[in-house]
Amino acid sequence: MPRLLRCEFAKLKRKPLFFAAATVSALIPLGCALFLPEMREFASGAEAVDRLMSTLFQMSAYLLLMPALVVLASTLLFEEQDNDTLKNLMTVPVSKPALALTKMALLFLFAIAFMAVGGLVNLGIVLASGWEPVGFWKLFWVGIGQGIMMWAGALPCVLLVVLLNRSYIISVIITFFYTVVNYIFGTNDFFIMQPFGINPGTLLPGPLTFRWFFQYLDSSGSGGQMAEMLERISPYFVTTPQAFLVVVLEAAVFLSLIALVYKRQNS
Repeated sequence: MPRLLRCEFAKLKRKPLFFAAATVSALIPLGCALFLPEMREFASGAEAVDRLMSTLFQMSAYLLLMPALVVLASTLLFEEQDNDTLKNLMTVPVSKPALALTKMALLFLFAIAFMAVGGLVNLGIVLASGWEPVGFWKLFWVGIGQGIMMWAGALPCVLLVVLLNRSYIISVIITFFYTVVNYIFGTNDFFIMQPFGINPGTLLPGPLTFRWFFQYLDSSGSGGQMAEMLERISPYFVTTPQAFLVVVLEAAVFLSLIALVYKRQNS
């Protein structure tokens, strides 16, 4: 597995799309900071950090990361077939499940890099504005955790890509639908206000990540409407062990299915 991962990293030199996609995480926070006046009228460095990182969590991670993961998965999983090199790899020998899991590991690292780039861009915006980045590093690591959750949440769509066997357009359309649904569910009281257990509010990445990261945002200066919402949804927040228990279990299930389906295709 380590050798395969090094080989996949070496191939990235021929994939500028991979690096371009990682920088896309900066677009929404940067655009909000530059073009929305209310985003520049911060009362303190802590508020600046909180608002910018909240934008990263609620916009970039939800709307950009998951589609990017699936598009990159489509490229990674079928590049050997497209270049007619898969049979050569099988003679090394390299098992197809190991190859598929290595590519999923690369996507895992991409998700972390995506959130890290967005977080560091936010840090640069705060420092350039002359604010002290109070509380930044705590939220930076929360962002890394959300990237991992979004990676696990994208695995069902990656499985669909493998099942459809390079039907890129259909896969991407379904992925965008899945992304929008998760974004809507992640802001809907019905899905957020569910107990921890086997239900959509726990199993879907949208509601789960919201119920986890939102408790780390600063709510001390919240207005009446925000305070009322926090009082309503705070009993349904999930702890870090609970959130990552779901992530580990879902990732184990879908990684196993991806490896199994990939192994059986064209074999």
